[in-house]
Amino acid sequence: MFDDDNAARHALGTLNDEPAPPVATTVDQVLRRGRRRVFVQRASAVAGVVTVVAAIGLTAVLLRPGGDGGSGVRVAGSTTPTPAPAGPLPGWETMEIDETTCKQGPSANLPAAPTQKLLPASVVEPAFSGVAQDVLGSPTIAIYSDWPEYSPKAEGPRGYSQLEVPMDNGNGELQLEAYVYGGTPVEMADASLYAYGDCKAPARRVLDDGTVLQLFQLENRNPEQPSQHLQIYRPDGREYIITAAGWSEEDMAPVAGGGYTYEGGRGKLPATGKQLAEIATRMVAILG
Repeated sequence: MFDDDNAARHALGTLNDEPAPPVATTVDQVLRRGRRRVFVQRASAVAGVVTVVAAIGLTAVLLRPGGDGGSGVRVAGSTTPTPAPAGPLPGWETMEIDETTCKQGPSANLPAAPTQKLLPASVVEPAFSGVAQDVLGSPTIAIYSDWPEYSPKAEGPRGYSQLEVPMDNGNGELQLEAYVYGGTPVEMADASLYAYGDCKAPARRVLDDGTVLQLFQLENRNPEQPSQHLQIYRPDGREYIITAAGWSEEDMAPVAGGGYTYEGGRGKLPATGKQLAEIATRMVAILG
């Protein structure tokens, strides 16, 4: 959403914070805000190939048992259709997009207060995995978690949790990011309309308590590696981003000089847009 050279530098500079996404997807988002918080969500749009530093190799992955008591990465036989574009779902409004503004990549200037904190991982992650299992009707496998009180890249607290979900042709992923922000939920949602740079109109729903949910359309520039994002902006200044991704740790491949990239993918997602909306709504109810 910025010029290609600068965006590429930002994207590559943030790969130490979490397992890197595949090339040629928009799960790497570059969203510059007032506090210069960086999401690496557009690696493919700004760089031909993105690699992961070796320090984020498989030794950094936290393997935990899935919902059925198993462990490791499993592949099971559940089939999920590829989701339709975002909205309008019942109760959701399709937002208007200004293509010129989108291509300019506006900055969001809504810094969080220094005292704002994330809810603990011990509260958020069980809600995330439990709701995902209930909505998808499939076990989830927690493979990575990082919940620092301060992330230099976010210039504030940042949480990240990564689940794998079995599908009929391999595992997909559900990823959760947690941040804090300033301003109102609507202001933050408006400032994030162009976060993924694809200029597709997202759908929005405002809950009774003022929480704003913003569901983006399916991103499938690489048909093997689709993704879809949903933003949650709470009135308490807490933000969550849920991403459904059509790849898994199985697709990690080493690259020359060290590190990893992602090759291949499932060609579909582990959750539809409607299921992402349901996961988000239930999480809001649980986390309050």
